[in-house]
Amino acid sequence: MTINYDKVNKAVNFWMELNLSQEEVIAYLSRIKYILDEEAKLDDVKHMAEQKGKEEAKEEIVNNLLVNNMDIDFISKITGLSMERIEEIKEGLIQNNDDQLR
Repeated sequence: MTINYDKVNKAVNFWMELNLSQEEVIAYLSRIKYILDEEAKLDDVKHMAEQKGKEEAKEEIVNNLLVNNMDIDFISKITGLSMERIEEIKEGLIQNNDDQLR
């Protein structure tokens, strides 16, 4: 017979919860909520970092395509970025080139 320690652990935790006072249950649930909230915050930060990384990668591709004189409409179709955003990136490239020449 194999012992499923996960089920035993859940059963022990459940039994312990039954023996808690109302204040202890509230404190226990508050702690669980805090932990879940912190995990959700971490997930949000990870998601935002991934999105930022994807946008930075797209902008790097746009930079490379612009340097190679590709059409803005073509770049928009390839990257999914708006033509306005690509124009902004292009202006940034021009500005950086001007700054480097000074």
